[in-house]
Amino acid sequence: MEVDYTFYVDTYGGSRIPEPSWDRLSQKAVQRLDAFTFGRCAGDCEGEPWCNSAKCAVCEMAEILLADEKRDGKTSENNDGYAVSFDTSKSLSSLLYDVVRVYLGNTGLLYAGVECHDHQC
Repeated sequence: MEVDYTFYVDTYGGSRIPEPSWDRLSQKAVQRLDAFTFGRCAGDCEGEPWCNSAKCAVCEMAEILLADEKRDGKTSENNDGYAVSFDTSKSLSSLLYDVVRVYLGNTGLLYAGVECHDHQC
């Protein structure tokens, strides 16, 4: 699956990721989406009922990946009275999976089991 910057800005409504960083971050997000869905989202998904949801998941995950990069391991920061703290109670992988679960939780794409047809399993 490929999610272009135009989709990120126009359809998802994103503005946090600068265009020069999009390809790198979206590729990381797509790879994680493929892992979470056991490769079911790999390739072209156009025409699938879940395609836009999967692309939106990639967009949101890319924003989380950018925030994680900017955080650079910091748990808090204070600059002349301006304080920033980050929730470190969840791992990055857990945060990303939560996003995918919101967008694709009811699609069957996250199912880790084997589907059995004709009782041959």
